[in-house]
Amino acid sequence: MKKDSKQEIAYQFIRSRITEGIYVQGQRLVIDTLGKELNLSPIPIREAIRRLEAEGLVTIKAYSGAVVSFIDEKEYFEVLSTLAALEGYAVVTSISQVTIEQIGELHEINLQIKEALHQFNFNGYIKLNKEFHLCTIKYCTNKSLFNLIEQMWEKLDTIRRLKPMYFPTRAPEAISEHEKIISLLETKQPSFEIEQFIRKHHLAAIHEYNKNVTSS
Repeated sequence: MKKDSKQEIAYQFIRSRITEGIYVQGQRLVIDTLGKELNLSPIPIREAIRRLEAEGLVTIKAYSGAVVSFIDEKEYFEVLSTLAALEGYAVVTSISQVTIEQIGELHEINLQIKEALHQFNFNGYIKLNKEFHLCTIKYCTNKSLFNLIEQMWEKLDTIRRLKPMYFPTRAPEAISEHEKIISLLETKQPSFEIEQFIRKHHLAAIHEYNKNVTSS
């Protein structure tokens, strides 16, 4: 087994446990324990932890070592604001590549999102919501942009799993907005209209959260 593959195994293992909420905020990541669990030496585990630190999922503290990062409101807002700006642009750059199959896929994913909401399937809703938005940019030719947006979605999903309070109370409205996005793409509406609507869609989550905090 190559060194890089060992690091990837450690990275994927730790990352999945953070994003799935198995490792909670503030929990220490003990290298020796992880090494025994994965049957790996400390080196690839340390390298994996450094990658996770760069992603903001892990924090290195002076006396505690590596711990699962704490998520705050500011970070949540920053990720949503970044997605609002980047995703709208990515969609319009790939609008000429939109296919009938892609439109059908978006419709199907949105139906699954609606079903997850009806079943109060929190993790399913999160996963499918990300899948829907990444599907809108699947033909984006700027791969660096696509990868950055994908990373932002991974971060947002982690925040929502670690902080259930961020589950959108506006979910039914968000699903309706998804249908609007599909319609805009299917009918090939002007780029500025699509970009503006997608930006508004993301920023609405921030407005909803602020409204709920103010009224509570």
